[in-house]
Amino acid sequence: MNGTSYGEIERGRSDSAFQVLNRFLIFVIILGVCVGGVIMSVPIIKQYREQSEKIRRLQNDLSREKALNTRRIREEQLLKNDPAYLEIVSRDRLDVMKPGETIIHLDPPKNGKN
Repeated sequence: MNGTSYGEIERGRSDSAFQVLNRFLIFVIILGVCVGGVIMSVPIIKQYREQSEKIRRLQNDLSREKALNTRRIREEQLLKNDPAYLEIVSRDRLDVMKPGETIIHLDPPKNGKN
């Protein structure tokens, strides 16, 4: 024989078995940590998407309100500084017409469809 006892051979086999089990255990732990991280990040990702959608809606609302504000500022300036515009608006709101003038009102549809 080459001087290696049976006990040394068995110990070598058990050491390699423990190394395989240790590697498998480390793999399972790393996999568990990764899966746990993904599971914990799902609500955060969902909340991020909801907040992004809310920001987009609020930016659209802000754009609409800015346009409305600009239009109202323009109308206010016209009412203060343009007598012809003031006359047109006043006559339209009071349903007053000049002699020989014909007024045609086009009302928008009530249900919003044509």
